[in-house]
Amino acid sequence: MTEVNVPACPTHGARPRALHSESFEGIVTVIEELIGTVSGVGTVSYSRCPYGYPFNFEGVVRALEDLNTSISGISGGGGGADIAAGSGIYFTTSGTATVINATITSASGLTISAGSGIYLSDAGTRINLDAIGDGSVTVLYSGTTAVISGTDTQGGGGGGGASVTVSGAPEAGYSTGSLWFDTNEGRLFVYASGGAVSEPAWYQTNAEAIALKGEVPPSGTGLNAPPRDGSIWFNNLMGSLFVYDAATSGWYETGPSRSFAYGPAAPAPSTEGAGWYSTTDNALKVWDGTNWISA
Repeated sequence: MTEVNVPACPTHGARPRALHSESFEGIVTVIEELIGTVSGVGTVSYSRCPYGYPFNFEGVVRALEDLNTSISGISGGGGGADIAAGSGIYFTTSGTATVINATITSASGLTISAGSGIYLSDAGTRINLDAIGDGSVTVLYSGTTAVISGTDTQGGGGGGGASVTVSGAPEAGYSTGSLWFDTNEGRLFVYASGGAVSEPAWYQTNAEAIALKGEVPPSGTGLNAPPRDGSIWFNNLMGSLFVYDAATSGWYETGPSRSFAYGPAAPAPSTEGAGWYSTTDNALKVWDGTNWISA
């Protein structure tokens, strides 16, 4: 009578039988499946012959060699996370966060770094906290809650401007590192004092002027920067530089204005580029230094 095992083998069933052929082909196939299984563990030395393995002694040896290479690169606990293999800890991606599921005992040796976002909710879980404050920062631990208080003095003023003041004036209460965006001029300033700064003051962060370049003036639509009073634009078509006047909402050429003569007779040109509209020919002409050329 056929043997029946209780409980049944999780792989081979109640009547244990090989799932692969009892031959070289079956042996090589099982080793290939082992290599594939190892590839999902977190090895850094995955190896599998792209030409396959023959169903003979050579194929068995080559497949085992690739399996050994793949296994040799396995990192404990899933690769570089300082988690011991077999600890029961694994990572699950959830949206933009990583959730760590762990079975923790007093001997697990789990280290949780500051800012990791890891917390334990089991009432029987205990974490020993060793926290030391720098400068005038103090850490008080009551056994259930850690309270951190004080002011950082290690950065020479510490960049008190974690937020940016957006207004026409910086107002009061600022310190070194504070940021202020001047809505009147559209510029960003940082307040510097102490250390090597001899004159505490607001310093513009974008002091270098950049001329906007294109065939059409900036309009503020799409990716175009909105024009502000004093904005500079270089017209590619004319080869001229323009400045924006907010009071009149107009762009004004910074070079000398071009006044075209008008009439039936050609004027006496003074410089190259002078213009004349001939009422006789009904044509616009430009002086090239020698002749009037129709435009």
